[in-house]
Amino acid sequence: MTEKEFPTWDDFYRDNKVEEMPWFERNLDEDIRKAIESNNFTDGKFLDLGTGPGTQAMQLTKLGFDVVGSDLSDHAIKRAQNLYPKTYYVVDDILDSKFKDNEFDFILDRGVFHVFEQDKIPAYLDQITRILKKNGFLFLKCMSVEEVGMEDGKGPYLYSKEQLRDIFGKNFKINSIIDSVYFGTVNPLPKSLFAVMVNKK
Repeated sequence: MTEKEFPTWDDFYRDNKVEEMPWFERNLDEDIRKAIESNNFTDGKFLDLGTGPGTQAMQLTKLGFDVVGSDLSDHAIKRAQNLYPKTYYVVDDILDSKFKDNEFDFILDRGVFHVFEQDKIPAYLDQITRILKKNGFLFLKCMSVEEVGMEDGKGPYLYSKEQLRDIFGKNFKINSIIDSVYFGTVNPLPKSLFAVMVNKK
């Protein structure tokens, strides 16, 4: 993959309205809602990785989960904490995370994995498997190779189902990978993949 350029996330959240960001979705992402309901999950500790606007963490809190929203951006975290004080938000870098081993029952990654260059993925996997309990669930949404208009240099990296299986298969039992869309402010909604995986380590 050709390396792409991304903004400095704290500057991005400082200088832009979150309601206009492509990934802003006020409601709980429909795919994660269905996954939670189909598995009858009702409690446990949830990490909303790359929480950004904080809306997904807020919605998970409303469902009764013990939720932490993390993000690289101090501006994003301060804003989310002010808007949704019932959810705990913290600045953290998943490539060098300060979270404890086996801290979470569930992790939602709705836009972090697909902005990493290939050489960062091993560190991402190491940290995710470390902080997620054995048999804990990773819910991953990333951009699909089926999406047109996000070629080299534009937007996140694009992935196929086969690539996700190759990357995650060693550390995770892959329950499902489905074609979906990335709910947000872009019209039409960009094509994505949604994967439900179980930590084997």
